[in-house]
Amino acid sequence: SSQLPINTRGMWVGTFHGLAHKFLRLHWKEAGLQKNFQILDSDDQYRQIKRLIKNMSLDETYYPPKEIQWYINAQKDQGIRSNKSKQDPSRKDFIEIYKSYEMVCEQSGLVDFGELLLRCFETLANTKELLEHYQTRFNSILVDEFQDTNEIQYQWIKLLSSNGASTFVVGDDD
Repeated sequence: SSQLPINTRGMWVGTFHGLAHKFLRLHWKEAGLQKNFQILDSDDQYRQIKRLIKNMSLDETYYPPKEIQWYINAQKDQGIRSNKSKQDPSRKDFIEIYKSYEMVCEQSGLVDFGELLLRCFETLANTKELLEHYQTRFNSILVDEFQDTNEIQYQWIKLLSSNGASTFVVGDDD
């Protein structure tokens, strides 16, 4: 930063997940989280789902934990909570497992990677004062590797920049 003729102290620089984590630590109460919430990495999430399937007396042959994990993460990446999931008859049980998973995480103060992004987005979207604060604070937004953004990340960028922030995205045509 000594080479830049600008003050970088107030900047937030990081990955979507890292920035969402920082935001949720600052605004855990508004986000409806426990103050000391724990982050589940992919392996922790898998173990949690595996335990949940066992506790629900379901057969892993029909409900493979990896597939359930993929389903839950894909739903969150699209910004879809279990109560908003489409009632696809072949996925009805997956939705029930997703609902149970959300409940267990909520009660245990656990947040997976998808939840970091989704909860951050929902908190901003539903808390006008916070949204206005961050829209004012971040009047310039730079997104690198834009081609790798998922739906909830894209919605987050749109939300933060909807008050006129300059948004610059860089993508890789490969």
